[in-house]
Amino acid sequence: MVITAKDLSTAAARGSGRGRVARAAAVYLAIGLGLGLYAPRAQASERRFTYTYGSEVINAGALELEPWTTFRVGRDGFYNRFDHRLELEVGLTDRLQTAWYFNLKAVTKDEDGGRLTELEWGGVSWEWKYKVLDAVADPIGLGLYLEPGVATGEAELEVKVIVDKRLGSFYTALNAVVEHEWIYANRGKAERELVAEVDVGAAYFVTAAFSAGVEARNHNLFLPGAGWQHAALFAGPVVSYASDAWWATLTVLPQLPALKKGDAGAKLVLDEHERLNVRLLFGVRL
Repeated sequence: MVITAKDLSTAAARGSGRGRVARAAAVYLAIGLGLGLYAPRAQASERRFTYTYGSEVINAGALELEPWTTFRVGRDGFYNRFDHRLELEVGLTDRLQTAWYFNLKAVTKDEDGGRLTELEWGGVSWEWKYKVLDAVADPIGLGLYLEPGVATGEAELEVKVIVDKRLGSFYTALNAVVEHEWIYANRGKAERELVAEVDVGAAYFVTAAFSAGVEARNHNLFLPGAGWQHAALFAGPVVSYASDAWWATLTVLPQLPALKKGDAGAKLVLDEHERLNVRLLFGVRL
């Protein structure tokens, strides 16, 4: 058998064609795997921010246990504080969920020439959240949130309007918050405080499980008869990871120069807030 130059050329062309097909198939396979990796997980209910809520609710009949830990450090003097919350979420319908919180606080601070450590029971809270619009299927997500709380010496009522949107790998949320608190520290009339807060977060899904972004808070305190006291501002990074069985989200928020300073005129609000807040949420699907 005699192999000519033409035969070699034809074989090389065929081989080259098969190589191009193989390379193209590999590229399309890689793209498909990449899209599968970045695709959103179905019916995800994890929190992608720790201060800013999303409009999503857990499925009807589902249960989720969420321990919270918030570390707050740095006021005018020595001040370390841990806030702990244990939350049990229950899905009632495809749009409505409720939750029960148990609250605990531990503080070490300088006071009256000494350093004191206090452990305080923070009472219980009862959350209700209703999803009006979906952040993916609708032009914008919308949720309504109500949380009454009561302890031995105080009571509070918190209301949120939640707006959020998921576009591909980007997710953003904004909360408008109003909280009314009644404090029964002394005999007679209760002291009242009114808080108005705006929380906002923006995250990018690096994978379907892992997201990273930024979160910010603007906390405003009003006292009856004394008016607007301060507007504290916080901003910092947030990261989140979720699997099918559990999820975790961490935010680190240093305090920034205040939008409205307190009576002392300092750049930071350090009588009611701390220089640094760190919050970790952990959720387990039961």
